[in-house]
Amino acid sequence: MIARPWTDDLPKCRSTCVASYFSRLGGGNVDSGDDYLCFHCQTEDDSCLYGVFEPHNGLEAARFIMQRMAAELLFPPPSASNTDEEIRDKLRNAFNSVEKAYIENYDGMIAERTSLQYQLQTLNETQISQNVDNILARLKEIDQHLSGGATVVIALVHNNKLFCANVGCCRALLCRTDANSVLRVVQLTADHSLANEDELLRLRQLGLDHNKLRNAQYVGNQPGTRCLGNYLVKGLYKAFPGVSAARTEPVLPSPEIHGPVQLDESCRFLVLVSSGVYKRIQEVKGSSEQTNKQLSQVIVENFRKQTDFKKVSQSVLEEIEGEFVSHCIKNSLTPKPNTHMTLLIRNFNFINIDTTDACQGASNLVPKQQNASVRFNPIVQSKSNTLLNEIDSEIYSSGTNDIGTDSNVDTNRSIESTSDIYPTGRQYDRDRKIKGYVDFSCYYENVAKARKNGTLPGFIE
Repeated sequence: MIARPWTDDLPKCRSTCVASYFSRLGGGNVDSGDDYLCFHCQTEDDSCLYGVFEPHNGLEAARFIMQRMAAELLFPPPSASNTDEEIRDKLRNAFNSVEKAYIENYDGMIAERTSLQYQLQTLNETQISQNVDNILARLKEIDQHLSGGATVVIALVHNNKLFCANVGCCRALLCRTDANSVLRVVQLTADHSLANEDELLRLRQLGLDHNKLRNAQYVGNQPGTRCLGNYLVKGLYKAFPGVSAARTEPVLPSPEIHGPVQLDESCRFLVLVSSGVYKRIQEVKGSSEQTNKQLSQVIVENFRKQTDFKKVSQSVLEEIEGEFVSHCIKNSLTPKPNTHMTLLIRNFNFINIDTTDACQGASNLVPKQQNASVRFNPIVQSKSNTLLNEIDSEIYSSGTNDIGTDSNVDTNRSIESTSDIYPTGRQYDRDRKIKGYVDFSCYYENVAKARKNGTLPGFIE
């Protein structure tokens, strides 16, 4: 029986719903509390802290990292007098301290590993036949422990501002409405993977062949370029042929810090998600560009049809998993077993929930009744053939550290004026019919879907 983590006893932010489990394809159980690798808590100083941890090679190291991270950030908790830069430093120092504690926790194993390797080198022929199997078995067991780790995303709501920090490919998404009440999804974190050009450049500067790494899709024994833990690919990276030429450790524990983002009425909900979830969507949909939009839309649909807010995350994961299972069966695919999936949703003011005991850090953002004005945009096609999807997307580059509302990249600015209809200096017929540039097919599809689910608003016939 695995002991419950002490983080389970932290005061919960009741404006949050979570689901965390191993995929059923790996024999996991949706209701297994032992698989929870996340926390969502509030502090006495009206701050809220959230974390999602995706394990690598087992749960032991990931549980250690999760509990140590909570301790580093909550003892002491942020204070109302902390400046933005002090909060950023606190997040950065927490990651560094957790990494140091992980190494110290495995000091004994690291020393034993060195001793066993020395024994292998000094054994004579008689001793080899007697002891080598035992030594190799123990080395394999130690390496299994040392390769354990986690990718992490942390979100902190403090003084009505949102800060995020991450290593690896867990994501933080902020869903907010624009001036036209259209829901948009903003990715606040950068994926630390071999698809990240900044990370590839960093590895290249260490003396590694970035093309080979990109083709292999692995850095040593893991697909990501940053994580906490996994000493095997850090301190012992020389043992991996693909990265042994690096001048220093290729996999970093250093986080990227994002924020502050000022929280206002436009901020509807926050999503922290492990890569196992959105990669399911990518596999089914066959594209990675629209994944954040597609995930956000599934969440919105479940907000509207799920009567119990606390079950939204679970119902979203079940829907994503169900589609993935069907996709695998249809295409005779064998998915990777034991994929860990975590989804944390922090409601700000998208839906009405009972906030009597809710997290006080941003309680002013929760309205008395559900905001019915949030809508999806019909697909609009401009002259550049840019499609404005139902949930518009903005993604910050990995080099962005300070994020504010003014730095958003608006992908909807392709239609700015009527100059394309009546261009200057050209002959044109004002009575000529203009080719339609608005496609409402997506709107009608959503109406039909909502009517079928019984969630169609009353003002739509």
